[in-house]
Amino acid sequence: MVRFLRFTPIDFAVWNDRFAGVLMTLAVLTALPFASNRPLWWLIWTVAIAGLACLYQLLAWRCRTKAAARARPFAGLFALAALVPAFALVQASDLRGLLPHFAPKMPADLHDLAGGSLSVVPEASQIGALRFCGYLLFLALVIEVSTRRGRVEWMSRILFFGITLQAIWALVALNLLGDVTLFAKKTAYLGMATGSFVNRNALACFLGFGLILGAALLGTRALPGQQAARGLRAVFMQFRGGGAVIAVGMLLQALALVATQSRLGLLATIVGLTMAVLLRLRLRGWRHGFWPLLALGVALIFGLLWGQGVAERLLLTQSDGATRLALYRQILTMIQVRPLTGFGFDGFAPAFEAFRAPPLNLAVSYGHGHNTYLTLWAELGVLVGSLPPLLCLAAGVICLRRLRQGDGFSANAVAAIGALVLAGLQSAADFSLEIPANTYVFLAMLGMGAAQRSSGTRAQPLA
Repeated sequence: MVRFLRFTPIDFAVWNDRFAGVLMTLAVLTALPFASNRPLWWLIWTVAIAGLACLYQLLAWRCRTKAAARARPFAGLFALAALVPAFALVQASDLRGLLPHFAPKMPADLHDLAGGSLSVVPEASQIGALRFCGYLLFLALVIEVSTRRGRVEWMSRILFFGITLQAIWALVALNLLGDVTLFAKKTAYLGMATGSFVNRNALACFLGFGLILGAALLGTRALPGQQAARGLRAVFMQFRGGGAVIAVGMLLQALALVATQSRLGLLATIVGLTMAVLLRLRLRGWRHGFWPLLALGVALIFGLLWGQGVAERLLLTQSDGATRLALYRQILTMIQVRPLTGFGFDGFAPAFEAFRAPPLNLAVSYGHGHNTYLTLWAELGVLVGSLPPLLCLAAGVICLRRLRQGDGFSANAVAAIGALVLAGLQSAADFSLEIPANTYVFLAMLGMGAAQRSSGTRAQPLA
């Protein structure tokens, strides 16, 4: 292996193509084993990503290319993000002698569980820190390989069609195989599409990312003579070059999304998709935004005509909302007890049991806070817990800058902004972004949208 790396000529661009394909395939595969929402699976993906990062650095050294050159402009943001796993490790450390001096006393029910650490479950915080580091490595690699428009377009299509396969499986499993899951017997969300996920809302978020990505991809492939086309001819020329296949994939994703009966998932997707379509219309005019606009219309029609399950669940919104508000009030009580130190990364579930009170049903366990922002504050404290959403906001600003400057890949920047809107809304009342499969797809879209173009190449227009 060393001899190969030392003497065999290597085309680094070819290796970037290979890494791009592997990264997007990995993002899609994370959805298969229960959306990787198990410690064993996210540890496997983290180890695989770390191995890819080491191999990438080795190949860059062999080619005398500076690795992480494309990710270097984001070094400050990555450093801020690294504070999250660093603080999680501090929470998991034995601070028995220092604890009384800088942290409020642990509630009696949690004192024995936490021992001498800030985290109520130190082992969970350690594993969670490792998972977060895997996310950062994955994002850095995506940014690193997203340097050519052709490669990024190919990466986007791998991601899109992988999400489409998930939509197909969700529909087949629900309607043709008797409402089954991939690896275990289905015991929850009967009559609703869940695919290889456990939770319908998490699947809805996954499919929503696919719809937004598809809307951004429609009409992006430039064909000979397209620039000279005018009127409706320009509109229909966009539909060639894979556009019909993307449209069919979006139709399948919309069907599966409605079949999840996720109220929030459908609403967040429509808002994110609307944002993506409006940005495309602003950039290129109505002709080049015709198909994304049609995709938005189709999504709305399916939501209205085939969303009977969603409509029925809307009738329960008021009662469900009362329970959810009670949950949020009790989480806020947690945050008030430890506003700066939190109760430990990935330690929400056991910590919340010490604060739970009526009217929450004692027979129901709350493994998640159903609000990612509040969960982060409860686990990491207000300061460190605010870093992930603030960094996402900064990523949105970078993507908007890419659109204004023409620096990067406009279609992917549009998709990233739409994904940020979807994720921001869904995180306000659910925990879909706490599911690893959704996080990997989200980061893939974000990395492709924020990446800079290769030096020495002209900025490419949307088409």
